[in-house]
Amino acid sequence: MYEILSLIDRFGPGIVFAGTFFEGEVFAIIGGFLAYRGSYPIELMATLAFIGSFCGDLAVFLFSRYFSDSRWVVRWKKKPKFAKALRLVDRYQAYFVIVNRYVYGLRMPGLIALGLSSITIPRFLVLNFIGAGIWAGLFTTIGYVFGYSITSVFQWLEQMEHGVMIGLAVLFVLLGLFFAWQQGGSVIRDKILSRGREDGAGETLEPVASRISGSGDRKAKD
Repeated sequence: MYEILSLIDRFGPGIVFAGTFFEGEVFAIIGGFLAYRGSYPIELMATLAFIGSFCGDLAVFLFSRYFSDSRWVVRWKKKPKFAKALRLVDRYQAYFVIVNRYVYGLRMPGLIALGLSSITIPRFLVLNFIGAGIWAGLFTTIGYVFGYSITSVFQWLEQMEHGVMIGLAVLFVLLGLFFAWQQGGSVIRDKILSRGREDGAGETLEPVASRISGSGDRKAKD
């Protein structure tokens, strides 16, 4: 766990920027956590989260506007969430730019719907600037405020790590034995059944052979 923390400390700014560009609030919270640990100033983490979120949303918006016939955009347009996002854009165009990033699973289809809507680029830039600023400040602060709880979780995971690894190892061994029995057991059962059929056939052939030999002896006597 501490190795993971050291990696996060080392590449923290890049992780926060790339994570908020492609994904979302988890990486902004990580930025706040790094600020709590004293690795980086909270202003830097909030700024990186803001830039990542702003640029990520803008990139999707511009791509869907100027490359609306691309396969990626067409694939998203066929999904059910896109129809929901389009209805919300038509009704709450200005508010949707700000609120969209808070709704789980709606960020990408919402941005594509915005790109295909009638909203102008300057208006989107202003609203996206406001929304990204509020969003980055909120989730970076959450990571900073709850930094103590996150540290406690890492310490608990460090204590439980050995027990978890042993439990997983035992589970894998039991699963391996189970599948081995499923495969090998069927072979053993087939052998037992085939041996039983051979023994049964031998038992039925012996009376027939004795009857044939008995009838041959009687004919010889006659």
